[in-house]
Amino acid sequence: MQGGVQFGGSPSGCFADIFAISLRATSADESYVFAAGPDSSWQYADDPSVLKSLNDPSRRALGVGGKPCPVAKPMKAEDYIRQNILKLYPSGVTVVSVAPFPELNEIVRRRRGLPPGNGNTGDTRTEAVRVRLAYQKDGKDMEDWVAVGIVVNIYAAGRGSFYDSHATSLVAFSAPKGKLDANDKLFQVIVSSIQPEPQWVTYSGGVLSKLYQAQAQKVASIDQMWSQFYMHAAQTINGETANAMRGANASFFHEDQNIRGVQTFRDPATGKTQELSNLYDHAWQNGSNDYIMSNDASFNPNEHISGNWSELQAVNP
Repeated sequence: MQGGVQFGGSPSGCFADIFAISLRATSADESYVFAAGPDSSWQYADDPSVLKSLNDPSRRALGVGGKPCPVAKPMKAEDYIRQNILKLYPSGVTVVSVAPFPELNEIVRRRRGLPPGNGNTGDTRTEAVRVRLAYQKDGKDMEDWVAVGIVVNIYAAGRGSFYDSHATSLVAFSAPKGKLDANDKLFQVIVSSIQPEPQWVTYSGGVLSKLYQAQAQKVASIDQMWSQFYMHAAQTINGETANAMRGANASFFHEDQNIRGVQTFRDPATGKTQELSNLYDHAWQNGSNDYIMSNDASFNPNEHISGNWSELQAVNP
């Protein structure tokens, strides 16, 4: 697996995207690929005077490299994939199907402290979809799932609304043609298992909150609308950070695991615990961070797969 965090690695200059996180994992023969891309943000206003201000670089904060936050209308998750992700694929890529992805939507909402459900919650809208693609790469027929969550925060501005949009939790899974459906459960397991470390949430959220607060103070005497936006954004980030930390507490832990589709397993030899998918009842490990899961109580990987596999115990959080 390969991955990392690049400061200022996003093409946008939005403060929210200042940490660009990505990862890539492949099968041994690289015929199967799982990838996750960085978040992306943009802004828009439906009041012409506010929109004019939004397009004025002298009145807006610039991110790393002097880049501004892009100006674009809010869009559906499907449109985001069609407009921004398909161009990364070989020519001739075909959209086979588009379907809601409620599991990903719940993960996105939970991380932001929003109640379960799709659509609107106060001044926030969320949505997630999974798009199936077909294309050719290096002469081979391939199929992909691409999924993304969209979050739109809405604020009053002028005679209309200001829209702060974010594409988040962008993930993709590639497989040879005819093999994608057989890996549906694996794809969902990987998506539900991605969870930021509390230390990273605290650090990154703290950095972003300070950036927004500093910008709010900077423009307070110049532009009240922008000052209010940056302070509200800082408060939102602080709330998201607190919610993520709260999810690590015992009273919220079980609910958080259910939403993410994981459960806790313990190594009886060491007492060490590990979160794995809750779609399977049995799990084994080989001591090298490799895991095998099954719902067959009689299955023993030591009889079928090389290596020394020890069974883990499912435990209550």
